[in-house]
Amino acid sequence: MEPLPEETRNTVREDLDIARDEASLGLSEARHGVAALAAGGACGLLALWSAHSTLVRGLERVWAPERVAGALTVVYASGASVLVHYGSKRMRVARAASREALNSSVDVVRGVVDELKDG
Repeated sequence: MEPLPEETRNTVREDLDIARDEASLGLSEARHGVAALAAGGACGLLALWSAHSTLVRGLERVWAPERVAGALTVVYASGASVLVHYGSKRMRVARAASREALNSSVDVVRGVVDELKDG
């Protein structure tokens, strides 16, 4: 097999450099996004804790503490169940989209390799 022309090698290098830069940018954005989500989650938990404490104090004026604890447990468990179900569905959709994108990328790479072999 004879070596590829210099122009083809340069084009492939440039394409690989662009792909690497795009991947690097994507990872950087993902890191920033995860950090922001974590901070937002912490703030959200503090807000929920405060709201929960206020709700418990208010309900305990009307109901016995055991009844308040039971009612809030049912409400929170129901909400958690719905959110876990929804999150699982979204994750399946995201995995399918990632798999499709990967398959498309592999097809493109195969096409380029085939062109380089034939070229």
